[in-house]
Amino acid sequence: MVILNQGYKGRVIDVYNKNNIYDENTLYYELITSNPKEIKLITINEGGNIKIKRSDEKKYKKILELLKTTEQTLVKKFIYINYFVGSKKHNFNNELAGYKNLIKIFKDKISVHTTIKEGFKFNGKKIYGIIFNDDYYIFLEKCYQNLEDVKFTPALLNKCSKEIMETLDILNKNNYIHNDLKPNNMILCRDRFKIIDWESSNYVKNQSKSFVNTKNGNMVFNHPLKFYNLGIPYFMYEYIYDIDMVNYKFLNNMKAPIKIKELVDESIDKVIEKYELLKNKRGSKVKKPSTSIDEIEENKHYFLKLYDYWAFALTIIYLAEVNKTHYNKRIIHPILKKFFISMK
Repeated sequence: MVILNQGYKGRVIDVYNKNNIYDENTLYYELITSNPKEIKLITINEGGNIKIKRSDEKKYKKILELLKTTEQTLVKKFIYINYFVGSKKHNFNNELAGYKNLIKIFKDKISVHTTIKEGFKFNGKKIYGIIFNDDYYIFLEKCYQNLEDVKFTPALLNKCSKEIMETLDILNKNNYIHNDLKPNNMILCRDRFKIIDWESSNYVKNQSKSFVNTKNGNMVFNHPLKFYNLGIPYFMYEYIYDIDMVNYKFLNNMKAPIKIKELVDESIDKVIEKYELLKNKRGSKVKKPSTSIDEIEENKHYFLKLYDYWAFALTIIYLAEVNKTHYNKRIIHPILKKFFISMK
């Protein structure tokens, strides 16, 4: 049995495996063995979802045949966690909401920047997910290597930096944030680096002020100000950071995380001071969407719009050390300077 990838909220499995259809880690196998009374096919902008009763054998068999012919497609199965991380239904709905937003933002470039795709078409409608027997699945483009698994050369790390930065700039222009960037939420898919796992994403204006509801992700790749804003003092962040660090074994014995932590400790007071000054500052009356990190307006959303960039910058710095190579300082260092950190 092969689970291609598993995180806190879901596991990635094959839709169909023609070499072994009885592998229980495929959507096809789970569907034929669970014998559901009803299947719900999830659409996005095409007039609503489609319900298929088990008694309608013709439609049911058509779904099975469509799954068997699906190529270059995986599925993410959402798993039950707890109140703080979210139920499988909650996380499925969050990711689906992210899909809807991103399709509006990227339009015909959606497949360039994300792994979002329809699994198949049914009655002329694009199907992005399936629900049956209280299990929730969402379709993904078939990709395997997250950044922890990639062997980076200087040229490949530079390519990764430019492509992820391009995606972040588009999100920034649309006042949208991923909210949980880290190496295993970025992936090499054929010849393009993409961002995955959008269940924590949201428009900046809709960001909750509750720690539980903000879905702010890990401590290691997020700046402590993100949690300070939610009432978590810096000393508590440091404590939780050390606990969370054990989840990133590829950073064991690395110097860069220690150096960054020292620089954050030195600069945190300046960052908090600037945050407090901007906390109640409104934007200009004539709003011009920023298209890059250099154009982010200094208002109450200033740091919120920088957090994805910060997590991305740390990812690139750490991967450079892990792979014993160097990174593009012209891309990464301007991000750190926004948080009062200067590196040579």
